[in-house]
Amino acid sequence: MLRNSKLFKGVVTTTLAVALLVPTTAFANEGSIKDDNKKAGVEQRQILKEKRQSFKENINKFKELDHGRLLSVIEKYAQEDLEDWKDLFEERKELREELKTLRAELKELTGEKKENKKEEIKAFREELNNKVENQEITQEEAKEEFKNFMEEIKGDFKEKREAWKEKREEKREKFKEKRENMKELRKALIKAVKEEDTDKVNDILDEIFENLSNHTEWIKEKVENVKERIEEKQ
Repeated sequence: MLRNSKLFKGVVTTTLAVALLVPTTAFANEGSIKDDNKKAGVEQRQILKEKRQSFKENINKFKELDHGRLLSVIEKYAQEDLEDWKDLFEERKELREELKTLRAELKELTGEKKENKKEEIKAFREELNNKVENQEITQEEAKEEFKNFMEEIKGDFKEKREAWKEKREEKREKFKEKRENMKELRKALIKAVKEEDTDKVNDILDEIFENLSNHTEWIKEKVENVKERIEEKQ
C-alpha cells in the first residue's frame, strides 16, 4: 500500500514538471505503466486479504474450541464462577464484532479521504498549469510551488507513519509478552487438572480471568480509539 502511494506521488511530481513543457497527450505511455502497476498492486492486496481472512477463520475456530475446554474445567472446579466467565466471553465477542464493524467504516472513510487528496493534488496541478499559460508565474516557479506542496503532504504522512510504527512495535512487544504468559498459564492449568489439584486449578483460573479482563479493557480502548479516528475523518 505504501509502495503504491509513493509511486502515485512520484508520478504526480513528474507529471507536473513535464506538463509545463509539453502537451498533455505525451503522458499516454506513462498512464499505461501506472495502470499496470496499479493492477498488480490490487491483485497482490487481494491475495494477502484472502490469506488474512483464512488465518482469522482458523484462529476463531481455535478460540471457540479453547473456550469450550476452559469452560468445562471451570464447570468442574469453579462452578460458582461459571456465569462470570460466560459473561466475560460474551462481552469479548461483542466487542470484537463492534471493533470489526468500526474498522470497516474507518477503512471506507480513509479511502474517501485518499480520493479527496488525489483530487486536491490534481486541482492544484491544473491551477499551476493555468497560471503558467496565463503568464502569471514562470515554469520554474510552478515547479517549485508544486514541489513544496508535495513535500508538505509527504512530511505529514511520514511523521504520522513513524509515530504509528513506533506505537505498533511497542504494542507488539507487550502482546508477545502477554501471549507467552498466557501460554505458560494454560500449560500449568493442564498439569494441575491432570494432577487433580483443585487449589492450584482455582489459583490459575483466577489469574487467567484477571488477564482476560485486562485484555477486555484494552479492546474497549481500541474501540474508543477507532471511534475517535472516525469522528476526525467525518
